[in-house]
Order: sequence, then C-alpha cells, then structure tokens
Amino acid sequence: MPKVTPTSGNALHEATGRVGGLVKILLVLGVILALLIGAMNLVRTVASPADEVAVHKGGGVIEAPNSKGCVSANSRQIRKPGDKYYWYPASQRTYNFTGGDGADHESFSVVSKDFQQLEVPGSVEFTLNVDCTVLTRFHDAIGNRYHAFYTSSDEWSETNDGWQRMLDLYFAPALDATLDRVAKKYTWKELYADPTIKDEMNRTVNEQLATLIQQKMPGEDEFFQGFSALIQQPRPSDALVQALSDEEAGRAQAAAAKAKAVADAETEQARAVAEAKALEAAAAAQVAQKEAEARIARLEAQIKESEIGPFGSAKEYNNNLAIQNGLNPYQPTYGGSVLTPSGGSTP
Repeated sequence: MPKVTPTSGNALHEATGRVGGLVKILLVLGVILALLIGAMNLVRTVASPADEVAVHKGGGVIEAPNSKGCVSANSRQIRKPGDKYYWYPASQRTYNFTGGDGADHESFSVVSKDFQQLEVPGSVEFTLNVDCTVLTRFHDAIGNRYHAFYTSSDEWSETNDGWQRMLDLYFAPALDATLDRVAKKYTWKELYADPTIKDEMNRTVNEQLATLIQQKMPGEDEFFQGFSALIQQPRPSDALVQALSDEEAGRAQAAAAKAKAVADAETEQARAVAEAKALEAAAAAQVAQKEAEARIARLEAQIKESEIGPFGSAKEYNNNLAIQNGLNPYQPTYGGSVLTPSGGSTP
C-alpha cells in the first residue's frame, strides 16, 4: 500500500473545503438572485400619460382606502402592492348633443315665443379640474358613484359608460334649461333665420352653464372648467319649414303678379298717351291743312278778283271769256247797245 504522508491529507482537506465554500457562495448568490427576481415581480411602477391623472387610494388586506395623492400627468411612481388607481382625463373633453353617430346626447328641444318646438344641436367643450385635492373629492363624491373612471391608463380614447351617465346627469338638464330660456324670447322664424340668436345662445351657455351645474354638485369645488359652447342654428319641424316655404312662394307669386299688373298698367297708360298724342298731332295736321287750303283759296280769290276787276263785274268777265273761246255771250237786242270792256270803245 502506498504510504500517505500528512502533507497529502492536508491538501485534500483544503481542496474539499474550497469546493464546499464555492458551492455555498453559489447557493447564496442563487438565493439573492431569486429574491431580487421576486422583488422585481412584486415592485411595479404606475404611470400617467400626458392627458390623464390618476387618483391614488390605499388598499391591501389591512389598509383602509385612504387617499394617497395623485399620479399627475406625464409622471411615474412605484405601484404599492394592494393600492388602487383611478384614471381621469386631463385634456379637453366634449359633450356633443347633435344626435348623430358618436354623439353624447340628442339635440335639445326648445319652445319659441310663439309656442313652436325647435331642435337645438351643438356641443360644449370643457376640462375636468385635475388639481389633486379637487379631483380626489370629485372621485369620492361623483366619479366613484357612477364608475366614471378607468382602472388603467391610455383608455380615454373611448368614452367610459359611467362617465357618459355622469355627464348626462349634470350637463343635460343645465343645457336644456339654458337653451330653452333664450328660445322663449324669440319667434320660431327668428330662431330659424337670425344667426345672432345662435351667438346669444353661445354666450349664455358659456356664462351660465358652470353655475347651473355647480348647483347640483356637492360642496363648493368647481369640478368642471373652461366651458366653450358651439351652438348650431335651431331647426324647426319639417312641417313648419314647408309652411314657411309655401308662404314665401305665395309672397313671391303675389309680388310677381303685382309687378306684372303695374307693368301692364304702365304699358296701357303709355299706349293711351301715345294714342292721344297721335290724335292731337292728326288734329293739328288737319287744322294746318284747312288753314293752308283757306290761304290758297284766299289767294286764288284775290287772283280771280284782280282778273275780274278790269271788266267791272264777274258777268262781263265771263262774257269776255266766252268771246275768247269763240262764243257769243250776247243775244240780239233791240234798241240797246253793245257793251265793251271799259278800257276802250268800238268805232
């Protein structure tokens, strides 16, 4: 048998010790790594995007749901095990009451001064007050009641059903009352045709909506801010529009008939004036003709008179004409004398 020296035994013992120590180190490192991985699985972060804010509430097995502040927009913090977070919109929101696809509400019905019903479509833009203290009170008093929140971020591209119910409860009655109050000051035709009334509705909504909503809110916090209304032109019923169209058509026909009658009368008057002037001109022409004929007759008479003059009488003038034409105007007489023109005598 080989002889084992004390030196060889010590070396083996030392090698075995080193291997055991290395194994222990590896085991410790494994445990630490496992603990780190477990801690990483347990410790997570929570973040809010630029257009959202989260209300932070305590949770867990033994912790009460006390308020722990907020996760403000564009920020991140460590998510505490058992705690809960409720996200609300920090950007501008719109309450649409046009009644179309994607609208939040139907158009509001109003009654005019002359007791006709019209529909008023439009929209109101606003922002939720995301001051952490105010937002927490909003969550406690209203948001939590109607489930008007999301439990994770990046979901506000679509409207939450609870948020929709909450808006209908607080916004719809206030808008309905405000628009109807303005409408009662005007007739339905004015509401339908006058664009300045629509501008008045916008101003009134912007000025009074916050107050009317606040009257229904618990406490004195202004949960909603920055109202900006965009009211469209009120719409009467189809029957009223048709009646107005018929009325305007009748008015246009009457105006056309009146214009034609006036034109016809003016034409007839012009014709009568022209005919009167023509008759007047004809009469004047006849008078002028008669006067000319009379002047000619007078001239002819004067000429004839100058021709007869030398003969002393018309009879002698005619006798002379007869003689010139080879006639004997004188019948035989006895005991008389034959007369000759006074200018000479016969031998």
